[in-house]
Amino acid sequence: MLRITAKMLKIYVPYSNLDWMNYAINRKKSLTFHHIVKREDNGKYNINNGALLIPLSHEYLHLIECKEIETYIALNNMFRIINAQREEPTREQREVIEYLLRQFEGRHSEDRNKKHRKIIKPEYMKRHIAL
Repeated sequence: MLRITAKMLKIYVPYSNLDWMNYAINRKKSLTFHHIVKREDNGKYNINNGALLIPLSHEYLHLIECKEIETYIALNNMFRIINAQREEPTREQREVIEYLLRQFEGRHSEDRNKKHRKIIKPEYMKRHIAL
């Protein structure tokens, strides 16, 4: 997996120091490869089918998938567009991603898991884009 992620880093040089969901990248957080088309759906492990996410945002994206498939699909569609342009997300794309996340958070801010904890962890809200 590291090879594809390393190749993606060369293509999508994150000058903004943000992953594709607007979370800060630092040395403590390694980037992960998110399959846009899932492996179980025959999604390939290649650059065209990947998004660069830190573990926290990757976890959050799969929570979104479980709760609201439409938002998950919309985010993956943004990742496809980013892949097609072969450069890191533009400001406008980051704003769309942020909008989708904020809308999701508004709809699910009071949702709780089986242990009665809110499903939207405080750290999910710590993205780095000012709108």
